[in-house]
Amino acid sequence: MKHVVIGALTALLIISLTGCAELKELRVETAEQKAAIDRLNRENQACTDSLEAAREQLRQAGQELEARENEIQSKDRELQAKEEKVREQSEAFTRMQQAMKAELESKQVALKELEGKLTLTMVEAILFDSGKAEVKQEGRQALQKVAEVLKTVEGQEIVVAGYTDNVQIGERLAKIYPSNWELSAARAISVVKILVADGVNPENLSAAGYGEYRPVADNDTPEGRAENRRMEIILMPVRE
Repeated sequence: MKHVVIGALTALLIISLTGCAELKELRVETAEQKAAIDRLNRENQACTDSLEAAREQLRQAGQELEARENEIQSKDRELQAKEEKVREQSEAFTRMQQAMKAELESKQVALKELEGKLTLTMVEAILFDSGKAEVKQEGRQALQKVAEVLKTVEGQEIVVAGYTDNVQIGERLAKIYPSNWELSAARAISVVKILVADGVNPENLSAAGYGEYRPVADNDTPEGRAENRRMEIILMPVRE
């Protein structure tokens, strides 16, 4: 009986020891699994953070791309608008050449297109008598041809500028025009009024008088003074 009891206890001890070993092994495996799970969780979080950062970079890149596309489209529109204005001015130049053919051939007017400006220069003799600001009949007829072109032009600023030589205003005339400034400005205004009467949009027009201070030739000769006594009609794109 004693041997039976001892055998039973021994078997129970062996079973207990075996169970403890298995439990210990299970605990070790559970700890390793937990560590693996924690590692996987950290890696997953790192992947999630990396993915979110990539999404943010992609979003920012998309915004930058959209902004650049908008900028390119805006510049394209500006370029198209400028090209349209240049085209209109070139057409105006051609029409002005045709309209003023006789005056150009007789050297009474000159026409040039430079640096985005179309400039029609008219000598004093075709427009005014000496010392006067009223446009004479010959000048009115020439300005009527100019107006036919200018009234069809859009998006352009039209500046009418008067110039004189350096000969001072005489005593009698000084009561009306104290200096060449007043005379040149009065002449420019007279031309503007005629252009408006012939259909040119007054919102596009302005008048300026420069007197003797922007000569294009030497005032020491009669020929030079004649060149300086002039009227310029300048066509340029409206400044935005």
